[in-house]
Amino acid sequence: MAATDLTPVPALPDRARPLRWGYWAVRTLLVAALLGLAAFPIGRGVAEHFRYREGDISRDRVVAPFDFRVEKDEPSLRREQEQAAAAVAPVFVVDSRVSGETLTRFASYEEKVLALVLDPNLRPADRALQVRSLGVPLSDESADALAAPGRARRALKELGGLLHELYDAGVVAEKRGDMISGYHSVNVREGDGETARSATLFYDRREALLRIQRRARSVFADDARGEKLVEELAAPLVVPNVLFDRAETEWRRVQAQGAVPSTVGFVKKDELIVDANQKITHDALLRLRSLRSLEDARRRQTDFIYPPIARMLLMLLFIAVFSTYLRMELPAVHRDNGMLAMFTLLTAVIMVLAQVQVGVLGLTEFTVPLATAPLVVASLLEKRPALVFTLLLAVVVSAICELRAPFIPLAVMGGVTAVYSVSRLRHRWQFARASITIAFANLAAILAWDLARAPSANLVLRDAAWGGASAFLSVSLAFLLLPPVEHLFGLTSDITLLELSDLNRPLLKRLQLEASGTYHHSMVVGSLAEAAAEAIGANSLLARVSAYHHDIGKLSKPEYYAENESASSRSRHERLTPSMSTLVVRSHITEGLEMARRERLPRAVRDAIPEHHGTMVMAFFYHKALEADPGARREDFSYPGPRPRSRETAILMLADGVEGASRALAEPTPSRIRGLVTRIIEERMQQGQLDECGLTLQDLARIRESFIPVLTAIFHVRTPYPEDPKKRAKADADLRKETT
Repeated sequence: MAATDLTPVPALPDRARPLRWGYWAVRTLLVAALLGLAAFPIGRGVAEHFRYREGDISRDRVVAPFDFRVEKDEPSLRREQEQAAAAVAPVFVVDSRVSGETLTRFASYEEKVLALVLDPNLRPADRALQVRSLGVPLSDESADALAAPGRARRALKELGGLLHELYDAGVVAEKRGDMISGYHSVNVREGDGETARSATLFYDRREALLRIQRRARSVFADDARGEKLVEELAAPLVVPNVLFDRAETEWRRVQAQGAVPSTVGFVKKDELIVDANQKITHDALLRLRSLRSLEDARRRQTDFIYPPIARMLLMLLFIAVFSTYLRMELPAVHRDNGMLAMFTLLTAVIMVLAQVQVGVLGLTEFTVPLATAPLVVASLLEKRPALVFTLLLAVVVSAICELRAPFIPLAVMGGVTAVYSVSRLRHRWQFARASITIAFANLAAILAWDLARAPSANLVLRDAAWGGASAFLSVSLAFLLLPPVEHLFGLTSDITLLELSDLNRPLLKRLQLEASGTYHHSMVVGSLAEAAAEAIGANSLLARVSAYHHDIGKLSKPEYYAENESASSRSRHERLTPSMSTLVVRSHITEGLEMARRERLPRAVRDAIPEHHGTMVMAFFYHKALEADPGARREDFSYPGPRPRSRETAILMLADGVEGASRALAEPTPSRIRGLVTRIIEERMQQGQLDECGLTLQDLARIRESFIPVLTAIFHVRTPYPEDPKKRAKADADLRKETT
């Protein structure tokens, strides 16, 4: 962008100024972002007495605001429900169809076997063959044994009696020792009735077969084939007839769990739950948790509409108050969307951290690093907006995130201390000093709050540790946030300015080698500007760095500027017309801006390049042009501007003018230097060059008084040293010899 593009063009009186849609869209988005963050927080602050654990010391006296029942804690309630469910015995159902079908099948088998073995027309071998075809798997030996009529009648009779006995007692699928499914007694449903029976009364299949085996052994004591026959006949006929009813059992256990009471007591309104500085017992903790659950349930009824609206209104109030302050006191900051975006980002970062730390992680409010915001603002701007922003931010974060009352004094103390701890940031180690200073301020605020309530020593030490951690976190975050904030929003911190003040940077080394006169001029102007800025409380580091770079555009044609010409050479402008000389001199503005962009100099330093000349007239060339053409226009011989818009660039304009004019003083005595400085300042005032910079008459007086000692020291007259007469006579004799 050319230097002439920087000149403000006023709107014509009969033409409406066009609406800048992009400009206002950015502002609307910034406001919407803050409102959204306020309306839908990540986590909500929880009252301190809801974050206690058993054994903690209570900070506050908590009284029941209404009647409520005390809920059991979840582990205890779950344990009691599990115990109640375990107390419910399993339910079994007697399936008469199983026993009936099995006994019917056995009776039919018995009838067929007896008919075969008693048939006189069949040989024993044929009987055994046909018996094996009746459906019960038998070995050859058992089939031959069953073919004997006497053994068959006795074996079938004994087995039938045993089956009736076993099914009447009940056969279950599994039994271990004296328990079924881990219970000594079970509920048995048979028809419409239900009884509780001991597990010892039932048989499982293994026990049933073992009982049949013993009975067969006693009946067929001398007949091994008969004993084996009974065992093989019983194997497929013994099946469970008492079945586990899983659905009924589970339903009864769920009913038992639901019958367990979830409350352990009742608290009446205005009843003391826990007093201040008392240990939190298990009963007190249950009461506090029950109270929190009830309050959360009550808040959810209107949480969808009213709290978000209230938080958004609080945020709008914060935005309106801070915006009004900026518009009245710092209009340049208020007009800059980059500055407003920085404030929005810092507000969002602090609110998110507060919501996560307190609302989600359940930490104390003392951990919230609110001092990060004033550290960043004070490093990039000045103390006034940083202080106001800190005070308003402490209030809005406390209100929207629902933090406890001690957060506000802690945040204010830490924030104000942070502002002044980096007000003159010159070294990176000063961040460590700021961390210690903020930690002491936090400690003072915490002690003032805690000691008034006579807490325990452990509580004070814990809060003090959180305050120190908050200070360290604040400084660490500020150190990390500064570079991206500078890059994103075009701002400049003192750390960046310190890096730019290094005289060994390539651009300044080049200025020293290629334009030594301009380099020396810039160094002197830097000393003048720094002294003046310190005198009025402006940014002296910015003034000095701006002075170092304000004339870098002269590197393109250094020989066309007086400070780079030798005393014996003629000025190159003698061969140029006044208009051409004006173009050459004016070009150092555009060339300087282009170099600054290539070197990525901060905007604050770039602004000094066109503003240090403002819209002043190049008087020498203008008067020379008037001699040749009385109709020459004054605007054609003026610098493009704009006029200085900050105190630092205004100081640079005055220092540049004073340094250049002081070179023409024949005898630079203190009185003449004072007169010169006064004249230069008055001329700039009369020309209107200082109308937009914010300097007051008192500031100008202080600037004048700061220039005088610096210039006096530069132009002081050194007293000649006395010489030895003999050495002087010898030097005169040598000189006469050389000239003869």
